[in-house]
Amino acid sequence: MKSVTITIGDYDLKVIDKIFENESKFAPEDPRDELMIELIRQIKNNPKVDLGEDDTEAFKKAESRFSSCWGEDGKPLVSRTPV
Repeated sequence: MKSVTITIGDYDLKVIDKIFENESKFAPEDPRDELMIELIRQIKNNPKVDLGEDDTEAFKKAESRFSSCWGEDGKPLVSRTPV
């Protein structure tokens, strides 16, 4: 067994939280799917070390990766400022 440390942006963590809102609908089709779900679950649930706020450029880059995942209202699934 191994322990791994990764760095992930605040925006990405918010997207992961949104993904797990639909966890009951997850339907893994093979063991690789199960592995990815478990990895993402551990990212979501494990303790976090605050390295400071994402810089604006990194945040915009992360946001643009998910621009096709905007909600039905046309707004991003997550935002930098609380609603």
